[in-house]
Parts: sequence; C-alpha cells; structure tokens
Amino acid sequence: MIISIINFKGGVGKTPFAFSIAKDLKFDLLSNDYSSIENIYDRAKIEREPQLQDNCVYDFGGFVDKNITHILAKSDFVIVPCKPNNNSILQTLKTLEEVSKDNKNIIILNTDFKTDKQKKLVKDTLSSEFENLKFFNFKHSTILDNSIDYGLSFKELLKSYSSYKNFVAEYKNLLKYIKIDK
Repeated sequence: MIISIINFKGGVGKTPFAFSIAKDLKFDLLSNDYSSIENIYDRAKIEREPQLQDNCVYDFGGFVDKNITHILAKSDFVIVPCKPNNNSILQTLKTLEEVSKDNKNIIILNTDFKTDKQKKLVKDTLSSEFENLKFFNFKHSTILDNSIDYGLSFKELLKSYSSYKNFVAEYKNLLKYIKIDK
C-alpha cells in the first residue's frame, strides 16, 4: 500500500498525520521536505527524490514536482489535510486541482476546526469544486504538535492523554477506511 500526504499549504498537519499513519501501520515514512521525522521514527527518511516503494507513507512538502508525480499517481490514497481558513482552503483547491489529474482516490482531513460552521465551510467549499472526496474531521487539538514533540503516534498518545479520545476515534476511522477500502 502507498499513501501520499500533500498540500501546497504548510502547517495543516501533513507531517503529524504522515508520521502517525506510518507508525501505526508499521510502514516506512519518506519525505521530500525537511522535518524532524528522522529523529523520531527509525523507519523515516528525508530524500529530495524519494523512490516508489510499497508499504510506505509519503509526506510531501508544499509543492508538486516531477520527482513525486509518479508516486502520487501510484498511491492507493492521496490524503490532503486542510484547515478552515481562506488561505488553507485556497491552497487546498490548488493542490486538489494538481493531484486529481493523476489520482482520484483523495481523502480530505478537515483539521483544526473549532466550530461546526468552520467544519462545514471546508467540506462545502471543497465539495463544490471536486466530486467524490472522502472527509474525516479533526477538531482543533494539541495532539498534532505533541505527536511530533514526543515521537508518539496519535494512538500512542491516547494512552497518556484521555482528552484526545474523540480525535483518536476519528483517526481510527481513517485507518480503518484506508485498510478496508483498498
């Protein structure tokens, strides 16, 4: 299985989700963007030109170049996190326009919303431009920062922080979808 996580916008949660998914599925994690992943996960590597490999999660920085388009095309799922603000939504629309040329199996992670109105804004805006998007909703939480800071996946963090219960429940739904819908 190949999973790619991408958005042209930075700071939407790509790396924490990529890390957690890779760790919980016991997959390799490759990135073309500089981050701390090599320091927190022994199966993580940063490569300017990552190679296609099975059982891998790719954490792509805020750009699409010729070195990754073949990976996006071969991915079982392309996951695109989006925050509920105008800049993030605009960059997500641009990301979807580019990615959907090569892969239609796209999952949207509606991240960091604080109100139902914000959650609805992301879903309604993206759905009005692109069909057949699968949405998972992740309310604002410190789990994204803590995952990277502590080198623990979302499921691992739940063992110490019961306040993450709702977030991790939705995350488990995402993992189940990835494994079943393949």
